[in-house]
Amino acid sequence: MSEMSPAATGGADLMSVTEAAAKLRLSRMTVLRRLKSESWPGGRSGRKYLLNSAFVNALAAEYGSRPNVVAEDFAAEWMARSAAGAVA
Repeated sequence: MSEMSPAATGGADLMSVTEAAAKLRLSRMTVLRRLKSESWPGGRSGRKYLLNSAFVNALAAEYGSRPNVVAEDFAAEWMARSAAGAVA
């Protein structure tokens, strides 16, 4: 995985893997695997992996609002909207 890029973060605030895992009620390893596979927005800054906070908050809200959310599909849609400039 490469260093953090503006496209990966969307210019937004960042959240640590530990914070994201707690918010999403997932293990740190699950979040880290998805981040390293580049299926979730974020990246690496030095030795630390960080995620886009807006993405984590949106995914957590989606988990709470409807059952059976497929995180990878949600992430792909979110990143496509983000690249198009539709996500704040």
